[in-house]
Amino acid sequence: MMANFKSNKYLALKVALFYIFMATLWILGSDTVLSWIVTDPDMYMQFQTYKGMFFVIATGFLIFLYLNPKIKDFNKSRINLLETESLLKKRLDYELTTIECMRLLQEPGDIDEIMPRILKKIHHTVSNSRTYIFRNEEDTELGLCMSQVYEEVSEGIEAQIDNPELQHLPYSEGAPTLLEIIVSGQNYSHIVEELEEPEKSILKEQGILAVLIIPIFSGERLWGFIGFDDCVEERRWHEDDVNLLRVVADGIGEAILRRDSERELIESEERFKALHNASFGGIVIHDKGFIVDVNQGFSDITGYSHDELIGMSNYTLIAEDCRETVRNNINSGYEEPYEITMLRKDGTTYPARIQGKIIPYKGQYFRVAEIKDITEQKLSEELLRENEQKQAAMIENISDVIAIADRNGIIRYKSANVEKWFGWKPEELIDTDLFDNIHSEEQVSTKDLFLNILEKKRETFSSKIRYQCKDGNYKWIEFTGRNLLDDPIIQGILFNYHDITEKKEAEDALLESEKKFRTYIENAPYGILIVDENQKFVEVNETICIMTGYRVDELIGMDMFSRVAPQSRDEAVKGYHKLITTGFVSEELLINRRTGTNFWMRVDAVKLSDTRSILFARDITERKNAENAVLESERKFRTYIENAPYGIFIVNEKNDTFEEVNETACILTGFSEEELLKMNVYSRVAPESQYKGIQGYHELKSKGFSSVELKILQKNGNGVWMRIDSVRLSNGRFIMFANDITERKDAEFSLIEAKMLAEENNRMKSEFLANMSHELRTPLTAIIGFSDVLNDEIFGELNYKQKRHVKHINNGGRHLLDLINDVLDLSKVEAGKMELNREVFSISDLLGDIRESISPMALKKNIDLEITNDIESQEISADKMKLKQILLNLLSNAIKFTPDNGKVSVTAIKEDSEIKISVSDTGIGIPEDMHESIFSPFTQVDSSNKREYGGTGLGLALVKQFVEMHNGSIWLESNEGEGSTFVFTIEDLN
Repeated sequence: MMANFKSNKYLALKVALFYIFMATLWILGSDTVLSWIVTDPDMYMQFQTYKGMFFVIATGFLIFLYLNPKIKDFNKSRINLLETESLLKKRLDYELTTIECMRLLQEPGDIDEIMPRILKKIHHTVSNSRTYIFRNEEDTELGLCMSQVYEEVSEGIEAQIDNPELQHLPYSEGAPTLLEIIVSGQNYSHIVEELEEPEKSILKEQGILAVLIIPIFSGERLWGFIGFDDCVEERRWHEDDVNLLRVVADGIGEAILRRDSERELIESEERFKALHNASFGGIVIHDKGFIVDVNQGFSDITGYSHDELIGMSNYTLIAEDCRETVRNNINSGYEEPYEITMLRKDGTTYPARIQGKIIPYKGQYFRVAEIKDITEQKLSEELLRENEQKQAAMIENISDVIAIADRNGIIRYKSANVEKWFGWKPEELIDTDLFDNIHSEEQVSTKDLFLNILEKKRETFSSKIRYQCKDGNYKWIEFTGRNLLDDPIIQGILFNYHDITEKKEAEDALLESEKKFRTYIENAPYGILIVDENQKFVEVNETICIMTGYRVDELIGMDMFSRVAPQSRDEAVKGYHKLITTGFVSEELLINRRTGTNFWMRVDAVKLSDTRSILFARDITERKNAENAVLESERKFRTYIENAPYGIFIVNEKNDTFEEVNETACILTGFSEEELLKMNVYSRVAPESQYKGIQGYHELKSKGFSSVELKILQKNGNGVWMRIDSVRLSNGRFIMFANDITERKDAEFSLIEAKMLAEENNRMKSEFLANMSHELRTPLTAIIGFSDVLNDEIFGELNYKQKRHVKHINNGGRHLLDLINDVLDLSKVEAGKMELNREVFSISDLLGDIRESISPMALKKNIDLEITNDIESQEISADKMKLKQILLNLLSNAIKFTPDNGKVSVTAIKEDSEIKISVSDTGIGIPEDMHESIFSPFTQVDSSNKREYGGTGLGLALVKQFVEMHNGSIWLESNEGEGSTFVFTIEDLN
């Protein structure tokens, strides 16, 4: 603009000087010239009258001819300036929209409420017909499907959000090409008329003329896509449209991923809560004598609801004579189980076993107690004692029946107590058959035993049979017989038997009970293991097999500590000793599965007898993982605050004071931590930012978040600009993040002005290059074409001299065209408009093409050309045409600067993910002081007026740009007169 102003001043000065010159010339010479031309006095006087008017007309016409093209140029420059201003304003709108969308995505709340606000914002900025978001859905039969979930349309455009054809639409039917493109992360930008089926028909039915679609990735998963439609014109989407949509798509993907992670954490907490409520017995968390939390089991035991129990004194639920015991155990931190009497809501008492310990809970430490109602256990113990007393009395009063039978089975003797137990008098049974009163089902087997022992002196046999009483009923008896036929006193088979009817019935009941117990063990929802006195498993159920991965036969006989992980071995051993000592123990242990993986198991063990203990096992891995995740989250949060690169302030919502600050906050403000903790949020806000600070803090309190830029006064009185982003925490506190943005504030306007100037210069450069390309290529094309026609002698033969001149014209034209193309290519690279077209191709084939192209040039100078390929994989990923141009430029230079009979060699190797290629020659070499500048445009080794070698000095500049586009580098190894080696690397993405 300053240049235009100076130019206009200079133009006005020239016009003024021209007018003064013409007026002076007219005044001094007009009368003389007029007297020469007109001799008649009357006519002379008439001309004197009109000569002033003639001067004005003539001078005005000349000035018009001079100023007219200048005014046109000025108007054109003004139009260009307005267009540039409009473009800058549009880009600024896009950038502000991007920032606003990112801010919306950072807001807490439902994503379904945030998405429409984002669509409305970008739709208003881009001014397209329709803006929408589709979400992907998996279908086992149809494959991947898409459904429209959000939409924003312009006035007059039909909405498609309720279109059933756009819900659960399979990609395979509606947009197969679209899926291939967005899966790879590319954008889908097309004029609808140029698309193939079925996409073309589906979009045209909706009146869409142009479409732009960007994929949305949530982590590695293709969540869906966001897109623009234009139903008014066949719109070629601008790069700014694509960039805006791309940034918003990435932001949406990150927000969805973040919210999914938050939802998974909530679900994990709910599972932990469900597990907590499913625990056996009651669990109470209390602090300072008052209940903080209970599970459903404790509510069921006491009869109180969960809400009634919260806040209740825990001593209210304990019988008065046991309260002092409980209070002493709590105060001393006693953690062993003990028994007390407790009270229900209805006033009844019940015996309970209680065990307490200190645990972390919601960021604090509380005492948790596990309470079990042992009423049934006490009743069982009492019943057992009564049965034992009865059995003792029975044993004292029961004596066996003695009988003697001869070898023929005839009873010769019965003891008197046979009448007591079976009703028979001894004399009624003497001389009767031994087998008459035996149940018919046992007679045959009993006779076989009797006959078998007759020939075995002093041998004993026993059996259990049913024996008929005098009243006709049968009783079970257990008898033992011994062959004493050789005994001079007995002289028969001595029988000793007693009534075992009750025992038999008890055994049957025990077998039935055992059967029920076996069914319970096999179908229990938790693992059950029975351990003997040698610490070996003697019985297990199917559930524990599923947990550990072992079969039943593999677990039976296994040592109980063999699958305990090393880090839990000590706990397991201590727990077993406690089980043997106290009769009960609960431990949480890390167990090795058969597959080698670990899982956490809670083991509740009860000692059944001196030789048997029963273990109840539950998989608590999810609960443990949840606890560890909470602890890790707290540790990370604390580490994050202490090491954050920006200031962090924790604010108490009640009194607006700082509760906690990090080291960075102290550095930013210049105050110590103790000084800051005595201040409130307004203490160091500069006067000019006070209103904005109050406004931002009120917004934080009402909405739960805010972001403001304030000037803060440091301890030394200096003012610094800070950006403060604040969020409400869940415990009546705020967290504030402060960044020093003083430099950014100072640089903002400078950056904007520099950006505008750079864009204007770039535009002018692009226009100049485009004009130069058109103006120079057009005549050069004609020169080259007509010289080719002349050289082909289409219109007649040429003599030798003419042919030589035509060849010079053709070669000069082609050389100049190559120079123009090199200049344009270099300008495109510098402007960032040169694209890299990567493809997978064979390096061997490329080097073969290079050899064929460059060999004729080498043969003319009898140069030995050697190309060595040491890349094993052969196929690489790069821009094939640019890599070929790099090699051709380097090889043509090497041959050009190498004397006749010299040598040029090429070596290609692969190092990690890079391709390394070197081009060496035995030419003139390059001075060391030119190793860096040789890659600059128009720089040559021989730059004198009489230089021996031709060239433009653009080849190596292009080579360097093409190499850097491949994320590579190039360097030179050379000494003057000793040849040169150019080495470059490019990134291989194959």
